[in-house]
Amino acid sequence: MTSANDTGGADRPTREPGRVTRVALMEAALAHIAKRGVLAGLNMREVANDVGVTPANIYHHFGSRQELLRAALTHQIDKLTAPIDSAVTAPYAEWRTAIFDLVQDNPPLRTTALLALDGDPSYEPLPLWELAVEHYERLIAEGDLPEGFDYFAAHVLTLSMSMGVAIYSDAIAHQAGIDPDEVVERTRAMFVQVVEGLSSRHDEPDAPAS
Repeated sequence: MTSANDTGGADRPTREPGRVTRVALMEAALAHIAKRGVLAGLNMREVANDVGVTPANIYHHFGSRQELLRAALTHQIDKLTAPIDSAVTAPYAEWRTAIFDLVQDNPPLRTTALLALDGDPSYEPLPLWELAVEHYERLIAEGDLPEGFDYFAAHVLTLSMSMGVAIYSDAIAHQAGIDPDEVVERTRAMFVQVVEGLSSRHDEPDAPAS
């Protein structure tokens, strides 16, 4: 007689490989985009070969090349949920600078802009927005940000700046004849000035000299 536990144990091995294959295909797709660029497109056979499956597996899991790309980009965003979550505890300037660094340190994240350009209705470019709102309100209450601070506009602006540097740094470095790391380093220094300038604490007068 087969028990419920026996049935559950028999089901798991068939489900787990499918989940692993799906994740592996998304990772392989992101690797191909990073290596060859967006305009080169995704070669389904090469992506499948990297994972050790047939192209039919891609269509089984995702239905189309476009859905694979969308899933891969969303997967990239989901992977950063934990580090974004942990950053939403710091003072304003430190928090936004940490997000700037996070974006620069994860190059595949810049390709998520494709979801916005494609008009994907499921794309949410403000990850953990509800948590961010709570933190903004706490920062205002604690005096780290001024009363009436338009945190929505500031959030959109700083996120756009972070993503913009990630998207354009390599091309700008090539045009300017400098190292991409220098582009990031110099724009980061300016970014820090911007976010510190928005913080109330940055405007506090220095203590008088004794």
